[in-house]
Amino acid sequence: MVSIPKVVGLLSCGALLCLGLFQAAHAADQEGASRLEQAKVIKGDLVRIDYGDYIVKEQDGKEVIVHIDRKTQMMGQITKGDRIEAKVDDQNHALSIRSLP
Repeated sequence: MVSIPKVVGLLSCGALLCLGLFQAAHAADQEGASRLEQAKVIKGDLVRIDYGDYIVKEQDGKEVIVHIDRKTQMMGQITKGDRIEAKVDDQNHALSIRSLP
């Protein structure tokens, strides 16, 4: 038969583990939200797609390379010629990208 102290110990460990995982997930959500708030916005026409790089021509005629990967939030179907808005970090890695009307 299992003793009561072992059961209580096991339940306590499980509760602490759940609390730790909850706080870690919450911290990750806040980090992702703050990255989006700090991101710079690039708007322009999607000129070319080269593997994981989108080449965007801004309104001033300057071309910017925006890197896309699996972590990038893609909003809608994006194709060459679309006018887009990309939120990028300081290394031009896209955090999110969407097509503009």
